[in-house]
Amino acid sequence: MSKPTFEASNEVVSEAAASCARLLEKWFGGVDQAIAALEADPADMADLVMRSHMAQRKAMTVKAHMNIQAFSREVLARVA
Repeated sequence: MSKPTFEASNEVVSEAAASCARLLEKWFGGVDQAIAALEADPADMADLVMRSHMAQRKAMTVKAHMNIQAFSREVLARVA
């Protein structure tokens, strides 16, 4: 019996990694501080930031579904 595998494109993985890096930078106040925190406890930091990334994506999906016009304005504000 074969085990199911989880596959994601390189683009999806890169986007998630970049988002996680931005979160760490924001939380720790800079790139160097984020790197130091990640090096000090890589497994816990990676788990924490990935969970936060997923929660943000879920919240964004719900927000978009519930009020597409407000979501569109927010996206345009971030892009502009």
